[in-house]
Amino acid sequence: MMSSKRAASKVTWEFFELLAKFGKGEQIIFKAYSEVDTKVPKTTFFRKIRKFEKHGLILKKHSNKGHVFVVTPKAKYLRHKAISKVLRQDGNSTLVIFDIPEEKHNARDTLRRYLIRSGYTQIRESCFLSPFKIPTDLKSLISELKLRENVSVFSAKSDYLF
Repeated sequence: MMSSKRAASKVTWEFFELLAKFGKGEQIIFKAYSEVDTKVPKTTFFRKIRKFEKHGLILKKHSNKGHVFVVTPKAKYLRHKAISKVLRQDGNSTLVIFDIPEEKHNARDTLRRYLIRSGYTQIRESCFLSPFKIPTDLKSLISELKLRENVSVFSAKSDYLF
């Protein structure tokens, strides 16, 4: 079972992905579904709105046109929260390769989002490279998602540059 911290993190990622679809960053105000220009299905939209409100990421406000939802300071803080990145001093890079079965696609997507947010560059679909040390958060995420058999982390050095 996923910890409450990890579940909240997943909800936050869903929220930021929805914000990215709107393309207005943290200034967005959610309006009535009929006024929103998005391809998100109506049921998904309202389910996500309720979930985001429950986690304190948006706040319902009343206006003369009805209800609107605004992004809370908590969501803004979480969006800009720094991830500690420590450059490796040994000249190597960190290489993460994974082969996660389709039955665990949610865990795979969570891992992929984490790696991208942590400054990893996607080389291929399931191959990420970074000049940073392996964060302890990555180790705990792999354990929590039960992906130890599916993920390999290497220390790599390129012999030549292009």
